[in-house]
Amino acid sequence: MTRFSRFVGFLLMTGLTAAAACADGQPAQGPGSRLQSLGEVAAVELKPRPLQIKGWKTHSGTKVLFVRTTDLPMFDIHVSFAAGSARDGLLPGLAATTMSLLSEGIPGKDLPAITETLDGLGAQLEFDIDHDRACFSLRSLSDPAKRLPALDLLTRILSEPLLSEDRLPPVKDELRAALVDQQGDAGDLALQQVKALLAPDNPYSLPVYGTEQGLSAVTRSAVQDFHRRYYAARHAQITLVGDLSLEQAQAMSLQISNALPTPRDGYMASATATPGDVQTRHLEFAQQQTHIVFAQPSVPRRHADHAALYAASQILGGGSNSRLMKELRHKRGLVYDAYSANDNWAGGAGLLTIALQVGSPLRDATLALVRSMLDDFLRDGPTAMELDHLKRRLAHRNVLNSASNRQILARLVEINRYDLPLDLDYAMQQIQRLTVEDIKHALSRHLSADRWLSVAVGASVEQQPLPEPVTPPTGQTEQSTCRADPSFVAS
Repeated sequence: MTRFSRFVGFLLMTGLTAAAACADGQPAQGPGSRLQSLGEVAAVELKPRPLQIKGWKTHSGTKVLFVRTTDLPMFDIHVSFAAGSARDGLLPGLAATTMSLLSEGIPGKDLPAITETLDGLGAQLEFDIDHDRACFSLRSLSDPAKRLPALDLLTRILSEPLLSEDRLPPVKDELRAALVDQQGDAGDLALQQVKALLAPDNPYSLPVYGTEQGLSAVTRSAVQDFHRRYYAARHAQITLVGDLSLEQAQAMSLQISNALPTPRDGYMASATATPGDVQTRHLEFAQQQTHIVFAQPSVPRRHADHAALYAASQILGGGSNSRLMKELRHKRGLVYDAYSANDNWAGGAGLLTIALQVGSPLRDATLALVRSMLDDFLRDGPTAMELDHLKRRLAHRNVLNSASNRQILARLVEINRYDLPLDLDYAMQQIQRLTVEDIKHALSRHLSADRWLSVAVGASVEQQPLPEPVTPPTGQTEQSTCRADPSFVAS
């Protein structure tokens, strides 16, 4: 193929890609879009794979969920514990230190030996922590010659870690470095400040990695006690996906559950997310952009109105066609991105957040504009067209996001964590049943225009007015945000 023919092929593929990118669950509206397949997108019925969830509880009290997939000869196992930073007590950083020390050594194997063993088996081990749970994920081949030693290593890491005195200082140093990184990120700083305003003097208002003072006070005996108390079978959840039989999955869950400690009752923290009188706050930060976060308490994942509020957050800031993106980026060119989320937080509460960043001279005007948009949205709710577009987009995404074992595992972990119905498509089906009135009622029941908190992190500079909004270019409607030249689209 000549260079010229390759270039023509590139142009043709670019045109097709631009047209397809505009579909996003609905055909592009530009007059130059005449590709027949685009007009058929909305009529295609997309069905996820029929995957059955099996669930059981071990005698030790561990809840287990399993989905069998046979496309690849491998499996993923996710083990989580109610051992997040909200259990730190008087030592902020204790939970993160304990989690980090678990993989630092077991009897007969130090960290390099553990890493070498995993590499030799072709296995991957990852771990993470948030306010509520500490999580460990293992990916391995299903072949017993690989699966059994990999599972044995994971079991020993969780049940008999050395938690050595020698490894405690370097682990603390790593967590201090993570804290410094967070403090140097304006976006993280803004979100952390929002949480501090919503739940002052509560473990959910502190960073997951703790504080400098808390880390300095953590001792090996405190770590050992934390492990005995919270890394217990009744605080554990196990989620399995992959090429395993039901009998193999059950045996794997029993092996882990039976090996875990059996402690006395543990302290379980909770928080009352009640904001104080401060509704706006600005933190000085030397950079050209200002990070802004709006937030107010919402509902937890299991609440009957969660689906409606999640849909509302997606319509507000869930992609290029959201209200915030249309107004702030497409019309005014203020932001690169703006997004919203409705997450579980504070041990049984919820938190609705809206985040964006804007040039520091436009901070105050942008705050006022977004607050006005939020007030309008809470008063009027979404339009029927906005909800219809969201339903199509999520239905298409639902299929794409259940293609791999990792994607299935993520969905299954959420079901396990929040005790949701045993249906991988449950969340999407809830959205499909919503009406505009459902969302309006949920907004009026749980959110209020006078309860928004906002935190801005950036430099104090002279403020300027917003640029005037621009009208969409010819050939683009308010519903189509595609920027491809209509004359360039294949016909």
